[in-house]
Amino acid sequence: MKRNIKGYVVIFSCMEGVVRTGKREFWLSQGIYVYVGSCGINCTKRISRHLSKEVKRKRWHVDYLKEICEPEGVLVLPIPEEEIADMLSDPVKGFGSSDCRKHQGHLFKASSDLLTQLKIRDVNDVPPL
Repeated sequence: MKRNIKGYVVIFSCMEGVVRTGKREFWLSQGIYVYVGSCGINCTKRISRHLSKEVKRKRWHVDYLKEICEPEGVLVLPIPEEEIADMLSDPVKGFGSSDCRKHQGHLFKASSDLLTQLKIRDVNDVPPL
């Protein structure tokens, strides 16, 4: 049976500053960043957590972004997170990729051609959840 795994991108608007995740610190310049993740049957629950103002217990690196970043939106795509990360460049090294040996990070500084990088030509190309 094939698992229904989707990839998603959370778009954040960030102020310049340091994100502290317990043991590590990550410096972000002001701008737009995208966090790449994956979800299965609990996609709505996971994304809702990323979009919420606060979380009770910080579990993932993305939970710490709320100190200096504001979520702006989400794209859920019918492709795995690894393939989405392959399309992007300029990762924040070590952020959100502890379970991935292929990529230096799963948080990326967004370029002005983000939709082009994600191979989305039109908003209508994004499939419904």
